[in-house]
Amino acid sequence: MATIPMKPFSLTFLAFYLACLSCWFLQTSFGMSPVLSAAIVGFLGSFVSVFASVIYAGAFAGMCSHEYLSSHLHIVFISLSGSAIYILSKPYLNGFGGKLGVIAFLSSLLLVFTGGLW
Repeated sequence: MATIPMKPFSLTFLAFYLACLSCWFLQTSFGMSPVLSAAIVGFLGSFVSVFASVIYAGAFAGMCSHEYLSSHLHIVFISLSGSAIYILSKPYLNGFGGKLGVIAFLSSLLLVFTGGLW
């Protein structure tokens, strides 16, 4: 079983959370489409070279339907799961296309499947 180092995880979680929250905020507050809000967050995040891919994955996760991503607790959950999946898959999916979308999809899927629990 792989362990997750705490310092990289906390920074990854923070970048993922801020991207997911920003994407969600642009959709709910300004009525933007999910694609446009993710594009804006991803574009701005591309200037942060160290965390650009984490920010893109968080923006993709923020595109989740408002039916499932309806509170800050949901955003924290999707960010925790997405950050863990990102760090655990980093050594294995290096160079493959679609990794960030798959990470966002899996974290969103976890939210949907556990949504009835809380």
